[in-house]
Amino acid sequence: MSKLPIDVPKEKLQQVRMDMFRKVQREKRTKKRTFSVAIVFLLCLSFLFSIRVSPTIASHVAKIPGLESLVSAVARDEGIKDIVDNEYYEEINVTKSKNGLSLTLQGVIADHTGLVLFYDANASFDILKLNLEEVQLFQGDERIGGGGSFDGITKNKTHISSSVEYDFLEPFDYTSKDFKAVFHFNDKDKGNIEITVPFTLQNEIAKEKIFTANQTVNVGGQKFTITQIRRSPLEMALDIEVDEANTMEILSFDDIAVVMQDGELRKSKRLPLSKNKREGKFTLYLQSNYFHDPESLKIIIGAVHAVPKGEDFIEVDFGTKEVLKKPDYFDWDISVTQQDVSVAINKRAQSRFLLLTDAVKEDGTGLEFKGATVSQEEQYEIETTQFEDYDGKAKIYINYFFNPIGENIELNIPLQ
Repeated sequence: MSKLPIDVPKEKLQQVRMDMFRKVQREKRTKKRTFSVAIVFLLCLSFLFSIRVSPTIASHVAKIPGLESLVSAVARDEGIKDIVDNEYYEEINVTKSKNGLSLTLQGVIADHTGLVLFYDANASFDILKLNLEEVQLFQGDERIGGGGSFDGITKNKTHISSSVEYDFLEPFDYTSKDFKAVFHFNDKDKGNIEITVPFTLQNEIAKEKIFTANQTVNVGGQKFTITQIRRSPLEMALDIEVDEANTMEILSFDDIAVVMQDGELRKSKRLPLSKNKREGKFTLYLQSNYFHDPESLKIIIGAVHAVPKGEDFIEVDFGTKEVLKKPDYFDWDISVTQQDVSVAINKRAQSRFLLLTDAVKEDGTGLEFKGATVSQEEQYEIETTQFEDYDGKAKIYINYFFNPIGENIELNIPLQ
């Protein structure tokens, strides 16, 4: 088979791939408030609406304890700005302390697609060596599966401000609104510090807005259909089904965005692949436009990437540490050591990440993904993926490879 055609690389795709990879690596009001505190809080929130046009104001507001992480979220996601503007953000303001570390859960955003915790912490000791290792989330006494992903932490010697985000693959049931978050910190000198913060949601959970689209797109002879559009406060989801008659395996969609009426773009929010990808189904997640009701949606897709069917995986033998099969277009060196698979990707290549997170054993059962890292060499980036302990053969699927079969696609979908 001949090499796949490779177009001129787009630098803007690099950040998208980096965000996707980091996402994979990371694979998780009970206290009465005084009137004066509430007023100060509302006054501070009023500044949030101007931070996009005034970076100076944003930098000052971000220094107010308890608001840094919310300001950061608003600055990077217009959907979060809408949530604050429409008073869907719920203030919690519960503080718990342990071993000289005081943590305040400032507020929560919750809907059927996810839950975001905004918190800050203050310490009586130098916390530059303090790391947040895990945040467990419980509904009542039942732990919610999966782990939260951590936003970048704003930290100085005694203060932390950050957020934890939980993404749900299935609509979450809020039959109980009683929760607790268990923060697991580790400090080089003080060891493990575990802080449990209980909280109860008071606000009504917004209902998902679902629209049946059924719009089919033909890209280079390969067809896919946007079946429905689901909108929640935290994100917008585009459900896609791929035509079984396609001769190529669609791997990914790059630079997905919805164009708002004022020309603003609501862009990709999280890893745009669903757990049913190998069954011909994708879900693309975008920043939300829940609080807007346009007559139509203009969707743009920067590129659709695909490879020939049956050529979307690497086969290895963990027992003999051999590579048994790889696609003809795959020029990079692969090494197998214990339960790790490492690929040396040339830094000049467009496919800077492969996202080798999905694998199956010889008997067809899944091989559990444990984690992934990227290391740097002079000419290469080494992507190493670790799986569960397994002494046998496995197919490891390629989830990203730069080979656009269509670019700069625009779709107009009526919503009325």
